[in-house]
Amino acid sequence: MRASTLHRLGIMPRMVISFAAVALLAGTANMIARESVRIIRTVARSPEIQSVRLQTPAPLPIIPQVTKSKMPAVLGAVERFAQASRSRANSNTAANNSDYTAARDTLKLAFRAYRGAKEPAAAWAPPVPVYLGRGEELILLSDQRRQDRTAYGNHAKLIADRIRGALDGAWSVFGRVIAKKSLIELRSELDLIRQRCEGLIAGETLDGGHIAQLIDAETALSETLTKSQSSLSKSEGAEWFSAVAMDFAAMASLRESLQKSNEQFAINERRFIEMGRTLQVELASATLSAKNGIATDNSNGLHPHAQPWLPSIAPTPPVLLETTVERTDPRAAKLMATVTMLVMLIIVAISVLTVRSVVLPVRRLIRATRQLADGQSNVRVGRGGIKELDIVAQAFDRMSVQLETMTDAYKTQQESLEHQVAERTYKLQQLAHQDPLTSLPNRRHLSALLSAAISRAQQTNRFVGVYFLDIDNFKNINDSLGHMFGDRVLMSVANRLEELVDGFGFVARLGGDEFTLVYEDADSAAAIREFGLLLANAFHKMVTVDDRDLSISVSVGASIFPEHKLEPEGLLLAADSALFLAKELGRNQLAVFTPELIASAAMRFTLEQGLRLALERSEFELAYQPEISVGRAEIGLVEALLRWRKPDGKLAKPGEFLAVAEQSGLMAEINSWVLHAALRDAATWHHGGWVDARVAINVSPRQLLDHLFVEKILFLLEKFRLPAKCIELELTESLLQTGSATIASLHVLQSHGFGIALDDFGTGYSSLTSLEQLPLSRVKLDRSLVSGIDLSARSAAIAAAIIELCAGLGLQVTAEGIERPEQFAWFASNPCILLQGFLLSDALPFDDVLPFKASVAGRLQDLLLSMPPSIRAGAAGVRKHSDRKLHSVGGQD
Repeated sequence: MRASTLHRLGIMPRMVISFAAVALLAGTANMIARESVRIIRTVARSPEIQSVRLQTPAPLPIIPQVTKSKMPAVLGAVERFAQASRSRANSNTAANNSDYTAARDTLKLAFRAYRGAKEPAAAWAPPVPVYLGRGEELILLSDQRRQDRTAYGNHAKLIADRIRGALDGAWSVFGRVIAKKSLIELRSELDLIRQRCEGLIAGETLDGGHIAQLIDAETALSETLTKSQSSLSKSEGAEWFSAVAMDFAAMASLRESLQKSNEQFAINERRFIEMGRTLQVELASATLSAKNGIATDNSNGLHPHAQPWLPSIAPTPPVLLETTVERTDPRAAKLMATVTMLVMLIIVAISVLTVRSVVLPVRRLIRATRQLADGQSNVRVGRGGIKELDIVAQAFDRMSVQLETMTDAYKTQQESLEHQVAERTYKLQQLAHQDPLTSLPNRRHLSALLSAAISRAQQTNRFVGVYFLDIDNFKNINDSLGHMFGDRVLMSVANRLEELVDGFGFVARLGGDEFTLVYEDADSAAAIREFGLLLANAFHKMVTVDDRDLSISVSVGASIFPEHKLEPEGLLLAADSALFLAKELGRNQLAVFTPELIASAAMRFTLEQGLRLALERSEFELAYQPEISVGRAEIGLVEALLRWRKPDGKLAKPGEFLAVAEQSGLMAEINSWVLHAALRDAATWHHGGWVDARVAINVSPRQLLDHLFVEKILFLLEKFRLPAKCIELELTESLLQTGSATIASLHVLQSHGFGIALDDFGTGYSSLTSLEQLPLSRVKLDRSLVSGIDLSARSAAIAAAIIELCAGLGLQVTAEGIERPEQFAWFASNPCILLQGFLLSDALPFDDVLPFKASVAGRLQDLLLSMPPSIRAGAAGVRKHSDRKLHSVGGQD
């Protein structure tokens, strides 16, 4: 085999060759040994016995034979007792105890029978009672040793449990226990003691070296306890440390006891076994002597070679082995030496080549790996070495090629990524300062630009104007034409604003439909106001979006530096407050900041926070204002009116807070509460004796736009077991602007039996249209029409016409705002109309409605009697109609 071929072999073939060479050497040695040394004959010879058999025995005294049935019983009992005693010593079980007791009793009975024989051989019986005592001692010693082992294990377990408990109470961070070093050392040293004591506990007799190691481990644990006594007593408690120390002292004491017990047990067990064998031999010898009639010297009652406590037995002659060996040619030794040298040379050659075939390729791999780690991607490893390392070298070269390819791809991708990052960074910088829809400066950029404008104005003693601009009713554009069209409207508005502000300053978008303009370097506050009017009027001209001309308007709020505020935040806040005022004044106009606006904004904020808390604290209440039928002298229905009882006990009416509730988005929750509370109170009256109770509830167009409104009110009717006829819904004419969906909802509600009332009739531009399109059951004349009914013939004519029109349409009529006797007298002539106003009754708490209902007739009579005669004459018609009703409740004319 050539060296290059062996050099290419793998580890497994080399090992096979080495093992084959060793096997050749072993086979050759075995062959040489078998051919060069041959055993001819091996004979066991006892000269004394042979001589006895060849010669005629001399006459001996005749000794009676031992009874055959007794000797085997004694021998069997001895053997059974030996086995039972050792089993009982090894394991204290009920079965072993029973076997031991039975074997002991059997041996005693067999021995008594044997001793009871009259033959002289019976006098040679060995001391079986001593043997029995040895067995008892062996069992007692084994039981004591077992108890010591159990106690040792218990004390070790107690210490381990206490240490484990202390470690369980330690901190655990990422699965690692953080505890005192002394506790860890105690656990390790205790584990070491238990390992080194396994043989001792198992019953082995350890040599001096093992005992020394065990004592060293105990000494180490004792030193750790002594060294850590103070810290462990403080952290785990003095009682814990005392218990561990006591258990450890008990372990050390038990270890010494176990060591002595094991040694003594081994000695006693050996003596017990030897004594049992001796008993069997002596009994067998006595039996043989008795059978063969061998002469014995009984002068002293003992066998000549017996032990002092054994009967005499004839000496057993020694056994001699005779072996004959034949040796062959000594040249085999040379052959053996030659084969051995050859095999050794083969093994040395294979070892050297293997080492060289491993070391050199490994060095090449290490060098290439270092080069690869230093960043060289074109590293290659040369071929050579054992097969396995050559495969690794090939794999390394393939990996190096792939890594080089991946490195090139990574560099290309890195360059592309850096280019993308640069682009994204530029875009992010733009987004950080620009509005993404209009490309105008955003709020963040606006603050920087406004600060710079203020700084320049301070240096030149000039003025800066800040305008907040809001598109009026922009939500209607989004709702009707879609948000995408709304975005294009915003872009068109932004373009027009940029054209207006060009050369004067800049414009920014804060979000939604709100824009901010900054008029820089103005020479006076008047110029800033004039430019604000220009902004408000700039949108009178149509805005073209997608070939569609739109008429839009804007509201503008303005603040001036340094007249109003000196810092950017203050100017922006002042302009926002002015914008709010512009909206309150009717939109499509300019409002300039005044100091009172800040106080007004603060009041609105406080009121808004109070409304939010009012919902949480249940501070809202309902008051009910009756609508009275004068002709029947009774309540036709009551209108539910919202009140807010503030924390100071004062009642606030809706006009004081509903506008803020609308702007803050709280009206939906307030409307839901009103609906629930009104239906609950109506159900209470309906089920409490006022079966015909009717409650009018004001409903906003926004509630009817909710597609779940009908389901909600029907659910509440079912919940309170209330007929729909007990509820009347009051609407305003603005409902017509919400479209056909709300009108369809009203038809559904009317089909269920709800009453539908049109509130504030006579103030809108489409009153007659409302009467035609809405499914109405009642019309409420607005208080503006009622207020001059007795003073203006025009108002009286209009009211009469409306009443006549409603009568022709089959609609009921309620006149609200009856506050003077003259108004009452005018409407009292028509007994079919319901009257509502402070003159008849203010809004009443829930608990006062029923008492008022019972006193309506008396109140009407008192009202008529209190009128001047001239006014009372106008109400004469109704008096005649209602006399019977008045007298029925105890009234008088």
